[in-house]
Amino acid sequence: MLKSNFRNILLYIFLKYLIFYIFMMFRNNNFYLVDPGIRDVADLFYYLWIFLSLPVFISVLFSFPIYYSFRMKKTIYFVLINILVLIAEYFIYTCFASQLNSWNGIYNTIIGIVLLGIFFYKPIRSKFTGS
Repeated sequence: MLKSNFRNILLYIFLKYLIFYIFMMFRNNNFYLVDPGIRDVADLFYYLWIFLSLPVFISVLFSFPIYYSFRMKKTIYFVLINILVLIAEYFIYTCFASQLNSWNGIYNTIIGIVLLGIFFYKPIRSKFTGS
């Protein structure tokens, strides 16, 4: 139940990817996220690059459109912008991170929709009820 400000949208994106990575960790039985085996600065940089590059890229690319969608007066524009963001994010994720398994992009999208509803329930509800 957060306000739809820019900081909360960034928090939403990073939390979505954290939950998605945890989901994928259990799905693939690969626990490198919690046991990375970092031995030096190069390992730390590699670890952060692998796990933060996509969320940072997605944040830069889509945080403004999501923020802008909450500022739209008409509900149809809100819905269309968010659908376009989810579709674009699906294609970006599957092209850059999961070319062999498109289901991973679908899981990411489902987690994104659920968290969007949880994070921004009141602003979304007010869009549809007109209050």
